[in-house]
Amino acid sequence: MRMTRIEELDTIDGDVFLLRPSEESAAALAAAPANEHRPSYMQDQHLRLRRAMERVGSADANWLGLCFDVPGPLDVAALHRAATAWVRRHEVMWGTFRNDPADPDGELTRHAIAPEDLTLSMTPLGTHAGDEVNQVLLKHFSDAVDPIDNFGYAIAGVSGEDRSTIFCGFDHCYGDGFSVLLAYMELSQLYANEIGDDPVEMPPVKGYMTYAQEERADAQQYGIDHPSMQFWADYAMDGAGAKDGFPMDLGIAEGERFWLVPMDYDILTAAECDRLEAIAKEESATFPSVVYAAFALAARDLAGASAYRFFNPVATRHTPETLPTMGWMINVLPIHIPVAPDATLFDIARDVRQKFRDARVCEPVPALRVMEVVQEAFGFSLEDTHRPAIVSYLDGRMIPGQEKWAQDRFHGTTGQGYDDNVNVWINRTPTELYVMCSVPQTPTAVQNVDAFFTYASNILRGALTR
Repeated sequence: MRMTRIEELDTIDGDVFLLRPSEESAAALAAAPANEHRPSYMQDQHLRLRRAMERVGSADANWLGLCFDVPGPLDVAALHRAATAWVRRHEVMWGTFRNDPADPDGELTRHAIAPEDLTLSMTPLGTHAGDEVNQVLLKHFSDAVDPIDNFGYAIAGVSGEDRSTIFCGFDHCYGDGFSVLLAYMELSQLYANEIGDDPVEMPPVKGYMTYAQEERADAQQYGIDHPSMQFWADYAMDGAGAKDGFPMDLGIAEGERFWLVPMDYDILTAAECDRLEAIAKEESATFPSVVYAAFALAARDLAGASAYRFFNPVATRHTPETLPTMGWMINVLPIHIPVAPDATLFDIARDVRQKFRDARVCEPVPALRVMEVVQEAFGFSLEDTHRPAIVSYLDGRMIPGQEKWAQDRFHGTTGQGYDDNVNVWINRTPTELYVMCSVPQTPTAVQNVDAFFTYASNILRGALTR
């Protein structure tokens, strides 16, 4: 599975169909009063970022998506039934957020309808070929995935002769990167159920908005005396004058933002990963810690950095009922990795391993709860357009259904937008280790990001020769 822009997909020719909440559902949502649900911490910061970007006439890459193939011509009625079952299954899909004009702090209210009142309309978009398919889908998805006063998601199908493709796109309010994997697994299974394959029952699932209220209530117990607050404060003090996010020059002046382009880099083959993992164990390190250490060395050797700093997402899906939840269920840990001039790859890897162990104290406390408590120390505001970059690691070998990714041509898809930093997703699969990035489209950024990951790959391969 690779993250790909819709306009860059190798799509099939065929009849295109769009599924969106029906006019009746939209009218019911428009009339729905505010309920007691507040947005989750992640939803809140995401929506405030969106509004902040709109105020300056810009947009962030705010939505996620996926596509996968199914055999034969598309059974449109079966897709309609499967998609309806899917949106009714997940609480977050039942509603939207609105600006509260009476609240000077810019609070958002939640509005939703009953799942049985949520119906989808199927609209034929005509027969298209080649890039036309991508452009039609991109336009309709870009229009659909607005989460403010709107059901911010869409599903589509392209019916071909030998195979068809199902697409889904949703604003980040409705899901995270793991949700992309979930949506693929559930939509593909629900569609298979509807066309007569051996039925599989969906496991029980917890509603994300219900989870969000519990998360907020639980977070209130964490005050200034909690050890996580000190860990975050240490991160801020360690980083005085240091650069978060991508360490090399991106060719971007202060206050500028550039159009993001997706890029990916092959780092190691599966056999090289296995060998490196064995060596890491011998060195009292772990495979992920060695990968992060290689990035830290690249930051030192190419950018003269004395530390490598980033935010690392960690999942908050800790129960069987939250594992299959559509929603943005992550926290972030602040990671500061010192890089001494004479430090070796495995010196740093051992430090990385310990740093992640120490950072576990932050896992139960939402990062934005920390900002509520010690906001002044970090100079962070939900009302501005800056967000620190992330570096994420995912071992796809552990994901159920990954054995079908290749045969189903499963792709994650990303939205479009502007930024001044580079987000990094490290992915280990049964066949390789690779990195996906969203890169500001400047010559300097494209060149330096490529140089950074080429250098890191060479460091890792060099460790295999011992």
